Amino acid sequence: MNFEKLLDEIVKVNDSIRFIFVTDEDGKLAHSRVSTNTFLLNDKQVSLLGVDMQVLRRLLNLYDEIIGKNTFVHLIRERVHVLIYYIDKWIILVSCDRKTDRHVLTDISIKIESLINDAKSHH
Repeated sequence: MNFEKLLDEIVKVNDSIRFIFVTDEDGKLAHSRVSTNTFLLNDKQVSLLGVDMQVLRRLLNLYDEIIGKNTFVHLIRERVHVLIYYIDKWIILVSCDRKTDRHVLTDISIKIESLINDAKSHH
């Protein structure tokens, strides 16, 4: 999958997108894009976030056999919305401004999912 192209496309989806990370199965940052000057995390926090995303994925995997694999999570934090997509061994994390309307976030998530599916089909 061409993550560089995919991230370029995702960042254009909406102005409320702050940053995008792609982590591997070990939680290591593989690709990233920052779209604004309001970036909230330093390098250490970015590294920890990648590990946290893998821990969350492992917790969600506990229920795969019962209710199916998790493909998407929307976390609402006090300062940001976090959209998390699970693609094979990769995690794509998209941070959006907290003030973004939930209906707009739904549209954003649908557009991103479509971009991911297109990228997967051209892989």
